[in-house]
Amino acid sequence: MENIQQTIKFSEIKEKLLQALNSKITQNKLHIDEKVTIVDGFVNQPLSMELSGAFILGGPAIPMIMLIGNDSGRIYYFALKAILPGIKI
Repeated sequence: MENIQQTIKFSEIKEKLLQALNSKITQNKLHIDEKVTIVDGFVNQPLSMELSGAFILGGPAIPMIMLIGNDSGRIYYFALKAILPGIKI
């Protein structure tokens, strides 16, 4: 049986992300005390079971979104599933 992965386009879920983020920020669940801008696109944080001098491509990763603090320039990362728990990834 072939394993077919679904493609999720950032542009197609951006509005849902913004609504969920606004809700969580308003409820102070993300502990962000400044205005932020969402970075258009996903960030993948790779996972590794060992450390070495090699750079390994592929393997498991945590899909994330990134926000930038408008005043501080601070970068905030959030796991996609933490913001949209019902998303199928």
